[in-house]
Amino acid sequence: MVVDTSYYDALGVPPTATELEIKKAYRKLAITTHPDKNPGDETAHARFQAIGEAYQVLSDENLRKQYDKFGKEQAVPGGGFEDPSEFFSMIFGGEAFVDLIGEISLMKDLTTTMDITMQEMEEDELAEAAEEKLKVHDEQQAAAEESTAPKTEPTTTEEHKPSTSGPSSGTSTPRRYLGQQAIMDKSEEDARMEAAGLTQEEKELRKKEKKKGGLTKEQQERLAAYELERKKAREERVDTLARKLIDRISVWTETDKSADVTRAFEEKIRLEVENLKMESFGLEILHAIGQTYVQKATSFLKSQKFLGISGFFSRLKDKGTLAKETWTTISTAIDAQMTMEEMAKLEERGGEDWTDEKKAEYEKKVTGKILAAAWRGSKFEIQSVLRDVCDKVLNDKSIKLEKRVERAHALVLAGNIYSKAERNPEEEGDYMAFEQLMAEAVSKKGKDEKKKKEHKKEKSKRDSTPPEAASP
Repeated sequence: MVVDTSYYDALGVPPTATELEIKKAYRKLAITTHPDKNPGDETAHARFQAIGEAYQVLSDENLRKQYDKFGKEQAVPGGGFEDPSEFFSMIFGGEAFVDLIGEISLMKDLTTTMDITMQEMEEDELAEAAEEKLKVHDEQQAAAEESTAPKTEPTTTEEHKPSTSGPSSGTSTPRRYLGQQAIMDKSEEDARMEAAGLTQEEKELRKKEKKKGGLTKEQQERLAAYELERKKAREERVDTLARKLIDRISVWTETDKSADVTRAFEEKIRLEVENLKMESFGLEILHAIGQTYVQKATSFLKSQKFLGISGFFSRLKDKGTLAKETWTTISTAIDAQMTMEEMAKLEERGGEDWTDEKKAEYEKKVTGKILAAAWRGSKFEIQSVLRDVCDKVLNDKSIKLEKRVERAHALVLAGNIYSKAERNPEEEGDYMAFEQLMAEAVSKKGKDEKKKKEHKKEKSKRDSTPPEAASP
């Protein structure tokens, strides 16, 4: 018996609903009530917030118990309710996949690296601002001198010719004002450093620190330190995931591996998949995990046969897959950048064609392509980490070969289930907003490329057809 059912009512589920049923209900409502899907509906935002609040409580086991027993007042998250839109910031799986892939560090690494490398640009901008202020001050001071100086008739004799160096009152000769004179006599870099208030010693040190790429010694040291920190974090991540993976597959490897045990092991994986596939980008992550497990385990098993020849070719195939993934990741990022630049040009040009509808269309397209690039990068990271995890699990020489072969078979069993994960027809339409945006952007890109290829093919055909053959 629950004291309040308003959260359950908001999601359209009974108080007896399972965690999976609550998750499915939220996913469905998150799409239909999202403000972007309901333009012009002033109630959409409030409804979206209501289901977000309900989900935050009912998806947390402890908060749900508190809510069932005492109602809303005793079921408030420790940090208060987040804006529902923050749910979409944890785009790729959220915490549900932590035990399988760890925490994706792509965005954190990019942000930190950018913060370090952008420091120099920020300092230059400050120096330019200081230089501009100095210029304005000099012009104002020169104007004041001009207005107070006595006017004299210019002479044309050689000794009285107006000077072209330094201030001169009552003439039309170009003048170099105070600070400007000093700036013009220095290099641009010197002027900026002086405007920033650096001493001569600091300026010399700054010049020496400048290296290829424009980074100072301090920036290089900070980048090197962060790289070591990142490397250590990755090693710890691989170690932790390897231990968890061994524990997960030990349900099968540490038994007699009979048909009944195998079925139970596979059913356990399927139940895990049922929950994970409903997460944001859940299917994509499950497929990435499954592909890696199967590739690495199959390669290991083949290396134990035929003097390792099959394993050698399998490893070559793995490297080919890795090269393809690398190129796809880069090309997707370039495509996103080009679309952003295209939108910026159209916006700058403006005109009648740049309507609110056109702007909204491009914003949607850009968001989808950025998401596609972010997913490609995250997938690359996930599979790269899991390759190392599999190597640690399968190539640990302190473990008997027989046991490592069993581990490889367990990975194949689990990997095949992850790779084949899918949503049933009822669930298939329950895309999260981000997944749908990416799917549309990628689909549009595919159609555009197909059209270009067909157009190129037709043009090539026309160009290669002799004029006499083309005429009736």
